[in-house]
Amino acid sequence: MTPPLPLIIDCDPGIDDAVMLMMALGSPRFDVRAITTVAGNVPLRLTSRNARLICERMGRPDIPVFAGCPRPLLRAPVTAEDFHGESGIYGIEVFEPKAPLKPAHAVTEIIRQLKSSPARSFTLVVTGPMTNIACALVMAPEIADAISEIVIMGGANVEGGNITPFAEFNIFADPHAAATVLDSGIPATLLSLDASHQVRATEARIDRIAAIGGPRAEMIASLLRAANNLEARARPGTKVPMHDPSTIAWLLAPEMFETVQTRVSVVTRPGKEFGRTRVKSSKKGPHRWVTRADADAFFTRIEDILKAQP
Repeated sequence: MTPPLPLIIDCDPGIDDAVMLMMALGSPRFDVRAITTVAGNVPLRLTSRNARLICERMGRPDIPVFAGCPRPLLRAPVTAEDFHGESGIYGIEVFEPKAPLKPAHAVTEIIRQLKSSPARSFTLVVTGPMTNIACALVMAPEIADAISEIVIMGGANVEGGNITPFAEFNIFADPHAAATVLDSGIPATLLSLDASHQVRATEARIDRIAAIGGPRAEMIASLLRAANNLEARARPGTKVPMHDPSTIAWLLAPEMFETVQTRVSVVTRPGKEFGRTRVKSSKKGPHRWVTRADADAFFTRIEDILKAQP
């Protein structure tokens, strides 16, 4: 039997981050060593609470949660309450979790864990602005040796942006951090809007999740229905894309996706293209850019995780 994959998940929950965390914590494929939080969809105090709340609801209060950077490296902070609600996880009951935040800073914890680990032993899943990861790589560049892959939800190419005509939110929220991470040479797979816009939470798919029964299936269904309500306000007639859950789906079943080998850079100069990801084909490039996703297989994976849970 293949041993569980050691993960550090860096996120900014966020409705879709919440679904991503439920997938990761619900699958025996993963050994989640830490969840680190960053300001993004909502401010840091809320992303840190929401991550602990999801751990508690999943019966995993043992997973340590570390709060990280409260703002981007250089740019003014941006948030996305319009798409996630004031709480960040619109659609479910919000409460103060019993488990406290761990006292260490997220960047310190990332460095600590990776410094003490063998080469290429960790996978990093990053579904928010890359501020924490960039800071860790600047403070301790040697930790790159312990990372086998960074799986990133971020960027856009053929689809255009979702916060500006050119930029996707996670990259736009801290493009200088994204540039630092992508320029590091660490192998990375990017699940951008090009991929996530192909996987939509239709009513039929949500109904199948709800039909599984149990509090966790009901919670995911509630989150996705709430997300669809918010999506309809901004883009009438569309269903919410599965942005952040695509990272876990990639790790569970990469055969559901198609990729091209690339080198991805980020526009950090001020102007209309600020935060844009530029994707250049390169056989020796360190980045895999996901171009296609199988939506039906994607949702089947979510159903399988929920059906396997007690």
